[in-house]
Amino acid sequence: MKTFIRIFIMAAISAAFSSCNKEQEGDPYMLFEVHGKVIDGEGNPIEGIHVYSGISEVQKTNKNGNFVFYGRSVPTTYVILTFEDKDGGDNGGEFVKTSMDILVHEKTPGSEAGNFKGTYFAGDVEVIMLAKEENMAPLPDSGLIPL
Repeated sequence: MKTFIRIFIMAAISAAFSSCNKEQEGDPYMLFEVHGKVIDGEGNPIEGIHVYSGISEVQKTNKNGNFVFYGRSVPTTYVILTFEDKDGGDNGGEFVKTSMDILVHEKTPGSEAGNFKGTYFAGDVEVIMLAKEENMAPLPDSGLIPL
């Protein structure tokens, strides 16, 4: 009996750890697509800004500041994208990292019976990045979204 209990406990622990940080088979999900442009405070496009969400692949803005971002998420009406200048002054300045909640609208309905809940879209998103001031102290990365 003790052996059975030990095996049962070990199996339960193993199952718990193997499912950590993994998307569960059968979890609902949506795909999303966001089109937009990143500009500075004067309306000039910014090239080379990293655009990302969670663990998705990083996209970069082109020379006109435009980006297209594709991702996967739990079903929601908002996606959070982060915009970060990682090249220093190579793109004409240094800019403060910012995150933004973006409202997405259903583009393609998903399956009512299945886990795929549809494709969502946001277009013409404009992101204004503030220039870092030389005397600006770095802010702690609190995970909060600047207003």
